[in-house]
Amino acid sequence: SRSIITSTYPRRIVIAIKKYGLNSSHHYQNQYIWNRSYHHAIADNSSPKKGEKVIVAMSGGVDSSVTAYLIKRQGYNVEGRYMRNWDTTDEVGVCTGEQDWIDVQKVCDQLNISCRMVDFTKEYWIKVFTRIIEDYANGLTPNPDVLCNRDIKFGVFYEKYLSESLSSPSESGCDDGNVWIATGHYAQIERAPNGRVKLMRGADPNKDQSYYLSTVPEQRLRKVLFPIGHLQKQQVKSIARDVNLLTANKAESMGICFVGNKGRKFGDFLEQYIFGKPGDIVTVDGEVIGKHGGLFKYTIGQCSRTHHGPDRELVARDWNWSWEVLPENIENGIDLLGQVRSRQKAQKCRLTLKPDGKLKVEFEAPIRAICPGQNIVVWDGNWCLGAGIIESTIPMNTDI
Repeated sequence: SRSIITSTYPRRIVIAIKKYGLNSSHHYQNQYIWNRSYHHAIADNSSPKKGEKVIVAMSGGVDSSVTAYLIKRQGYNVEGRYMRNWDTTDEVGVCTGEQDWIDVQKVCDQLNISCRMVDFTKEYWIKVFTRIIEDYANGLTPNPDVLCNRDIKFGVFYEKYLSESLSSPSESGCDDGNVWIATGHYAQIERAPNGRVKLMRGADPNKDQSYYLSTVPEQRLRKVLFPIGHLQKQQVKSIARDVNLLTANKAESMGICFVGNKGRKFGDFLEQYIFGKPGDIVTVDGEVIGKHGGLFKYTIGQCSRTHHGPDRELVARDWNWSWEVLPENIENGIDLLGQVRSRQKAQKCRLTLKPDGKLKVEFEAPIRAICPGQNIVVWDGNWCLGAGIIESTIPMNTDI
């Protein structure tokens, strides 16, 4: 309810809630994109034909620039779109959004393709940012990139352009009955003759982004292209230099855009949105060794320099399976590969369905610093099956 929101969040969050017109039904009740029915008819053809429209999601970086170039070179009707997901008037830091939009326009001019900015700041607040703030306030470590991919890039962005293509004629005069979305993600899609698709790892192990795409359902991936997924990062940069794209030597963006400049601590950013409750810092022996300004600054995922130790088992909830069905025989336990951080090497693990619908994940070897709130992503070889949210770890040598 509105009273819960105003008692939970500081004035700045409340102002934003009023600004975007939220009501009680928006209040973070796990009603996210994956529960929506997919009403688009899926064509049997597994790739676009020459002349068909491909909407390229462009960020102003080299990856999406090369994506647009490769798609254009293949003879498709290409249009660029830049997503504005953060309102810089709500930020005291420095966001690169304005410069990125300028760079997108310049690259599109180089490639002779049209481009537009689309504003999803309201949707980002509702579906991603408020969820992140709530999780941090509860001592969890959410992953903004996983949420943004599912609910924004392959959520409202996907809905907007496929819905428009199915309900209105094309301004360009071509048949838009088969519109595709392309992004600069380092991931690959394996397409079967029957139309089913699998999300696969990118060819560059150092840049693979399939972890961040793990909650995007198969239905959405059927109309998506990842043109650079089979390339190494250096190959992408080389292509950009060869065709003189102005983003060829642009520094890679790091971290979360809405936090602002790189020198800013994430805990200081969160302090603008979460009321910190000070308390004692106590050792395991009960000795008070200092004070803290709020536990949200000291989650495992915040690398608070406290000892977290290794764990071998965890329980995860709210699973999203790419094919929307549980893997076969999971009631008896199945062996897969699991990954609790994007940069971690996937480890052998066993998944078992619990009576309450959650999954127990047992790793073959202990994993350091498992973070409640983060995603546990599971794989069958290089095929990403889906992901759940880590709820808790199980102390070693105990049963549940």
